[in-house]
Amino acid sequence: MESKGTFFILIIVVAVLALTLAALAGYLFIVQGSPANKGEAVAAATTAAVKTVPAEEDLVTIALYDGKRYFNLKNDDPKKIAMMQVNVILKCHKTLKEKENKKVIVEEKITAYSDEIQELVVRFFLTKTIDDVKNIEIMDKAKADLLKEINTLLNEGAKKPEEIVYKVIFSEWLFQ
Repeated sequence: MESKGTFFILIIVVAVLALTLAALAGYLFIVQGSPANKGEAVAAATTAAVKTVPAEEDLVTIALYDGKRYFNLKNDDPKKIAMMQVNVILKCHKTLKEKENKKVIVEEKITAYSDEIQELVVRFFLTKTIDDVKNIEIMDKAKADLLKEINTLLNEGAKKPEEIVYKVIFSEWLFQ
């Protein structure tokens, strides 16, 4: 039979664990905020991190190429040809305000920079191998990287950069 001292120590350990659990629960509800406040805080934080979704009538879809386009991939094996077939579509805002009440039509700006944008796409795929493009995460990375690079290019020299291209879409993604 166990002694009273061991039983007393076990009771103290259980009490300490219960108090710790109560303190953590109090921290979550009091310091972190109630669920209503937490939702507002999360919404405020995600609003800053996540871009607002524009209305569909405020967007225009621009095909970067006339149809499908083939790209060479970085090749590790000189006996094989590594190629990628992609159709790149840009979903952009229709108009932007660059200067005081002067609206810029995005389609004209994209057309003016189309050669540079196409070069960005070519450069992206030249750095990827066939094994890279087999991974679906590379498609998501390509969208994010190209979106950032294209917006940076289109905002060169702008005093107040704007999100011009809202989304990069690959309507086709074939590799060989």
